[in-house]
Amino acid sequence: MPEQPSATVMPRINGTCVGNVAFPNFPQQYQHRMQEIACILQKRDGLPASYVIPSLQNARFDARAVALMTPPSPSATPTTPSPWWRYRDRFLRQDRVDQGVRFWRDHAGLLRAVSRKYGVPGPILLGILNIETAFGAFQGHFSVLDCNLSLALALPGRRRFFLHQTAETLKLAQRLNVAPQTLKGSEAGAMGMSQFLSSSYLRYGVTWNDPPGGPMPNLWQSPADVLASTANFFRGHGWQPGQPVLGQVVSGPQTDITPFLQGKHPLSQLRAAGIQPRTAPGLPETTPVGLLRLQTEHGPTLFIAYPNFYVIMGYNPSTYYSATVWAYAKVIQRTLSD
Repeated sequence: MPEQPSATVMPRINGTCVGNVAFPNFPQQYQHRMQEIACILQKRDGLPASYVIPSLQNARFDARAVALMTPPSPSATPTTPSPWWRYRDRFLRQDRVDQGVRFWRDHAGLLRAVSRKYGVPGPILLGILNIETAFGAFQGHFSVLDCNLSLALALPGRRRFFLHQTAETLKLAQRLNVAPQTLKGSEAGAMGMSQFLSSSYLRYGVTWNDPPGGPMPNLWQSPADVLASTANFFRGHGWQPGQPVLGQVVSGPQTDITPFLQGKHPLSQLRAAGIQPRTAPGLPETTPVGLLRLQTEHGPTLFIAYPNFYVIMGYNPSTYYSATVWAYAKVIQRTLSD
């Protein structure tokens, strides 16, 4: 364990923060930046030096997390994207469906209660847990603090984001009354069964049925807290109870659909262009919707993306991800109704 700083080795910079110290578990090239981060955490985020300095000195640079999170270099030869159905089917294998059905049967009353309170269907919540961690089986063993610090240092384009997550991780550890190094998660710094970032944990995490001022939620081990917090995230991002997520288009329209494949458009404009969903959504004609062309096992297939689809994208900005959450929810619904 690194030597703990004393008052004699923590001079203040400009009289406002403690930062002129060494961080022995980080490469020399990052020492100055670590000192800057230490000051930012104190001055901007209001965290005391007596907490920030030991926490950062006990943290370590995680080269593996950086390697996993570094985008690949652009290829001179364009590659063909993998079709959606291949991504989807990784999460719709029979063993994953069986896991979801078991989870539903084990927690049916809880799922119904959470759905009533937050308006988010249980199968959608199961779709998140399925993709994120296979219902808690793969929650990650990385130090969340190490990852956030390392990524803030090594990925300049995402420095602001991961610096914010570093501050939120330290605040979260304080709220949970644990040492920052004990928080474990993915290489991206996401934690628990539903893989919340530290900022989401603090903002949307709720302890199921506990009064205000009660204990912090346990997103690693409590299905009740996990489901309530995930549903609270969706509600906070604008989930509309009772509204659809995706709607498959009945047949290929006779007009050029290219303009509709970018951005959102009033539902009435898609209808006027002959783009009709197989099932009427029951939404106002002014509802902003998107048009997706996804590769299914039957070839290119058009879907209308309703506002709730974009709420799921607030969880993960990939259209493949959101469409797979929806597809898994549909499979679970069909399986439970059989």
